[in-house]
Amino acid sequence: MRIIGRLSILSLVVLLAASCSKPEPPIADGDPVPAGGGAINLEQGWSGEVQQRAWFGSFGSRLIPTAWLKALQWQGHDQTFMSDAHMDALGFLIESPSAANPNGFPVGFTQISDPDGLNWAGLGCAACHTGEVRFRGQRIRLDGGQGLIDFSTFESDLIESLKAVQSNADSFAGFADALGTAPGDRPALKKQLDALIESLTARHSMNQTDVAYGHSRLDAFGQIFNAVAVDFLGLPQNRKAPDAPVSFPVLWDAPHLDVVQWNGSAPNAGPGPLLQNVTTALAVYGSLDISKSAGVDGYASSIDFRHLDQIEDDLYALKSPQWPQTILGALDMQRVQRGERIYAEACVSCHTLSNRNDPKRELKAVITPVDEVGTDPRMANNFLASKSASGRFEGKKVGVLFGPALAAEAQTSDLVIHAAVGAALGHPLASVRDALGSFHRVLGAPADQPKRGYKARPLSGIWASAPYLHNGSVPNLVDLLTPPAERVAEFSLASREFDPAVVGFANSPTQATDLFDTRRRGNSNAGHAYGTDLDSASKADLLEYLKSL
Repeated sequence: MRIIGRLSILSLVVLLAASCSKPEPPIADGDPVPAGGGAINLEQGWSGEVQQRAWFGSFGSRLIPTAWLKALQWQGHDQTFMSDAHMDALGFLIESPSAANPNGFPVGFTQISDPDGLNWAGLGCAACHTGEVRFRGQRIRLDGGQGLIDFSTFESDLIESLKAVQSNADSFAGFADALGTAPGDRPALKKQLDALIESLTARHSMNQTDVAYGHSRLDAFGQIFNAVAVDFLGLPQNRKAPDAPVSFPVLWDAPHLDVVQWNGSAPNAGPGPLLQNVTTALAVYGSLDISKSAGVDGYASSIDFRHLDQIEDDLYALKSPQWPQTILGALDMQRVQRGERIYAEACVSCHTLSNRNDPKRELKAVITPVDEVGTDPRMANNFLASKSASGRFEGKKVGVLFGPALAAEAQTSDLVIHAAVGAALGHPLASVRDALGSFHRVLGAPADQPKRGYKARPLSGIWASAPYLHNGSVPNLVDLLTPPAERVAEFSLASREFDPAVVGFANSPTQATDLFDTRRRGNSNAGHAYGTDLDSASKADLLEYLKSL
């Protein structure tokens, strides 16, 4: 009884101390990014602590042992793979070492230890969903913004750099020396290196496509489909080229919408956000063991569910960034007022307004049919057309415990749902398992399946969301308000330089590298002709209002 009494008193003291401590204040406009090399923040509802957690917290991604990544040389260059020059060229946001990021890796690189205590580096949400624009030397960080990383080149560079170590005795010796590996342990290191290269190469080959992604884009659905239907199920015949890259979407307002994803295919009700994050974690170098039949205990995975739960809470509190007038120029309020009237007449029926200061805002997205909006149809078509052999999932229920049974061939999206629910059930957290209790209500009957269309969402922070359209084929808002046939045919995504006059990236290519060619398959900049018939003065008014959202 005395022990229990002392523990109760101690618990009370801890609770009182916690209640007296003040939460860290939110970041304000203009606050410097710690270790950000001169970048500044905008007020988006997050504190510095939340920002660091969002940037560097892991959801279970295991890409490469951290010590290996630090020691690895960039193939063909006299610098390390993780050098600032290399990471910046790939579109990552450079950061100096900090408490949350002791290795000084860029935003979005995460750390996690496996059951054997080995520390792994991986990628998290922030790698693709943290933006930055630059104007006259000033860097403006955008939490939840559109990342500009070149994911495919990053992956291929990593594989080639590892192969260079594998194939050259001197390079391997230098790598082993940097790791402090004793001579007797080097054969085991070589074997581990071979295994990692084999795994990464198989993944990269599985996702090969003749449609270049470049900066800021990824066919996330295509790669998630392959991760489940090909890799986890062990069925190479299920492979489909992920050839419909889309822009990394901004995340502010996303948790408040009824549906997410560019085609509105993912419901946000009940456990929807959890399952979306699970599928992402599985696709971004996560693991899933389906060797045992999924039942109430689900499948074992590498996913860090505690952090996924935290990610959901943090994103729910995220606000859109507001136009920084002291940097990008003051808004013309008379134009804003006139533009507001135009928006009410021409835009709000699809792009509803969002009050960024309402923490419990509930928003509905409008799904516009592809034939009506006229934008590139590849992503919407690929999603609906993708079917795969069910393999070991055949006969099991889509939601593991709920829903119809999977036939020998099924929609690949249903296989992904099964894998995600199985992974979630495999976690002992009661909150995760309880959340899945309502999953049968969001499985969707055939009539509720995704339409062949694209989601129109609120345009909060639209100024900070270039390039535009779901496939990133329009560099700025002025171009978006131009008739499709007159839009620029190519532009560069290798620069983050912002042009306030056009609200986005400049039309003319500023660099000879990484040109986005809208004439290539899947890259069409056609469609979304709304507002293109306005006179020049009305377009200027509407543009000014869009800046203010």
